[in-house]
Amino acid sequence: MDGERGEERRPMDLRNWHHERRWRPYRADLHREVARLRAPGFARYRVEVRKDELDDPNWEAEADEEESTRPFSAAMATIKKRVESRKSNPAGDVLGWTPSSRQRLRRAPPLLHLCLMSLVKHGEEIESLEGIPDDLKHKIVSLLCSNRKMNSRILRTYLNGSTTEIHLTDCSWASEDVIQDAFTSCNINHLRLVQLDLSGRCMPDYVLQTVLDKSQYSFPSLVTLSLKGAYRLTDNVLSVLASSAPSLKSINLGKCSLITSCGIISLAEKLNLAELYIDNCQKIDVMQILPALETMEHLEVLSVAGASTVCDTFISRLMHACGYNMRELIVADCQKLTTKSVRAIGANCPNLCLLDLQRLNQLNDLALKYLANGCRSMTTLKLRQNLFSDEAIAAFLEASGGSLIELSLNSIAKVEHQTAIAVAYACHSNLQNLDLSFCRQLTDEALGFIVDNCSRLSILKLFGCSQVTEQFLEGHSNSQVRVIGLTGSILDEMEMSKV
Repeated sequence: MDGERGEERRPMDLRNWHHERRWRPYRADLHREVARLRAPGFARYRVEVRKDELDDPNWEAEADEEESTRPFSAAMATIKKRVESRKSNPAGDVLGWTPSSRQRLRRAPPLLHLCLMSLVKHGEEIESLEGIPDDLKHKIVSLLCSNRKMNSRILRTYLNGSTTEIHLTDCSWASEDVIQDAFTSCNINHLRLVQLDLSGRCMPDYVLQTVLDKSQYSFPSLVTLSLKGAYRLTDNVLSVLASSAPSLKSINLGKCSLITSCGIISLAEKLNLAELYIDNCQKIDVMQILPALETMEHLEVLSVAGASTVCDTFISRLMHACGYNMRELIVADCQKLTTKSVRAIGANCPNLCLLDLQRLNQLNDLALKYLANGCRSMTTLKLRQNLFSDEAIAAFLEASGGSLIELSLNSIAKVEHQTAIAVAYACHSNLQNLDLSFCRQLTDEALGFIVDNCSRLSILKLFGCSQVTEQFLEGHSNSQVRVIGLTGSILDEMEMSKV
């Protein structure tokens, strides 16, 4: 007797046992087939790309037995049917958007922005920033810098106290003495973030060397350092900097034109960097620093924008070594890159969140296929001034665009109807910033369809879209969106978008 159910155990019927045994393999095959068909919807594809494949001229023509079940191909098949249907029945292909007859509430400028701009306008009257929360203080100083209102008196006020962060987005107004005095007046032992961008005029080697010579570990707490545009810095000071800031994880040396490969190798050997920005450093040969980069196991952010030596081999090798941890990759204006590089990115970077592929004129539609099948969690994608087709962009968005927060399709001439549908349906839940500047095939109806469906959209850039009329501007019903580039002061609108 069964202790729980009180039922008598019966011996298995021998005929049923044979029946069960005979059909078991077929059931297993059935379950396996169902799992195979359902897998593409859940899988993150990791296609192994061997280094020797880069030299194969026929790599694009390789057949893939499972290609039709992958997200991009499935989306492309649907879009092609939609295109054929539109050709056969143009009158029936209507987006269904009509201008709203209701008066839309005009979005007033945020009160915070009005207050901050008033402070900036009268910046010379600021006597003290004491008592202001740090995040607001940093925002005020950044606005003063961008509006050319920053001066040494405000800088002393800014650094007065036990600050842990310095945010100076434009130091072109400062002299060498001002920067030296600034570091003398603050407690550098507590600094965790230092941003001294556009500091070429005031940041030669000896200024930074003087600060570093104060003690063996001048910046013991420093985690993030940005010296973008410090065109007088050389390799000599980088070695000392690495020894003086042992906790440094992120460094921005963009547009530091005297830095060479030796300086970057020195940093890589001494520091455990997670973020490295070396865009537009023309004396750096990336193939020379590649062995050092391949050893950086924790590298998550890399910017090599504008580097003339970046090539397919560099991207392929680096992605094999560091791709799994890579979160942000910026390769804009690297003119030697082809779709082979994007294939390596898609195959090795499943956790990529930001990708900048602006102005890479050798890419084709296959690049979007590799991204869609491999990088399924991107939040920022910049494709400005590329040659992608309307259908390929739409297929990418429908397959993998649901997580996008920022999307730039600036100056992609073929963007039109299918992309509008994909943005409205696939990106409606998260998209906040969309750049469609110079996409002149988009109609008022298409733009209205996008804006009304993307409820979280807050910034829409339409520079150069001369085809847009009042029908869209007055007819859309999204009161949260700010359209930039068509009317009003461009600089004011861009400044408001940062607040």
